[in-house]
Amino acid sequence: MTKVEELNKFDFFNAFSEKQLAELIKVTGKKAYTKGSDIYKEGDRANEVFIVSKGWVSLRKIDPEKDIGISFENRGRGELFGTACFMKPQEYTLNAICMEDSEVLAMDADKLFDLFQKDYQIGYLFLKEIATVYFERYKSVKRQLYEMVKTPAIITALPG
Repeated sequence: MTKVEELNKFDFFNAFSEKQLAELIKVTGKKAYTKGSDIYKEGDRANEVFIVSKGWVSLRKIDPEKDIGISFENRGRGELFGTACFMKPQEYTLNAICMEDSEVLAMDADKLFDLFQKDYQIGYLFLKEIATVYFERYKSVKRQLYEMVKTPAIITALPG
């Protein structure tokens, strides 16, 4: 059983009152995975949102037919992932793979939605925190894109 004190360890939950955390804990479970384990695969129904409590999780796109895998992002302690449950069609768009033995807090999306209906403030605060996370990711990607294109590359095609 997960306890409120465990949520208090993560910045994501700083905006919530103790009473709200007590409600969130009711929809939260703890899961352990070994190195190399999949937490979910691309195309799976997005039925949980996760916060890493221990370990390291890589979010990857894998194309087995072409033997290609691209690591898009990595998540460490206190970081959120699996938020596809908040967007239609509620399918994970990447593979979440443990790069070392890991432990996550898994929040049941259906129960979370029910909680949001009962307490709009929890829903507002939760989605506000997710928006903050995504805005920080957006700024990071924007910086990376700028670094990639700030020095123009000249590509020359050879005749023939």
